[in-house]
Amino acid sequence: MSAHLKLFVVAVKNLFERPWTVRWPEERRDYGDRVRGFIVNDRSKCISCQLCEAVCPAKAIKFHLEENGKRYPGIDWGRCILCGYCVDACPTGSLQHTTDVEITWRDLNTYRKPREMEPTAVSPIEGTKSLV
Repeated sequence: MSAHLKLFVVAVKNLFERPWTVRWPEERRDYGDRVRGFIVNDRSKCISCQLCEAVCPAKAIKFHLEENGKRYPGIDWGRCILCGYCVDACPTGSLQHTTDVEITWRDLNTYRKPREMEPTAVSPIEGTKSLV
């Protein structure tokens, strides 16, 4: 009987608390400045050392030959776990995290080629408010 009473007390207490969920995409959570979000590559700094591919535990990074004859990394976001090992391993700092964490696609092709990972190609979704 005491277990039922404890459950009732918890239920009454939760009636007066704010919900933990948000109405996405109208509302956004504020994750702070140190969040590990979408990864971009500044190809002008990339030396094609392939260290990022070697340290990726999810095997989400693959290198592609581009028009200028150099190989650049592309990321499969269906596999990426946003661990940041590739960013830490990059000796020139060409791979960087952005603060965009809400990554969505309209199809099942989640692989992004190197030219789609430029810092100018990534922008937050407009017209929404962030929770403070």
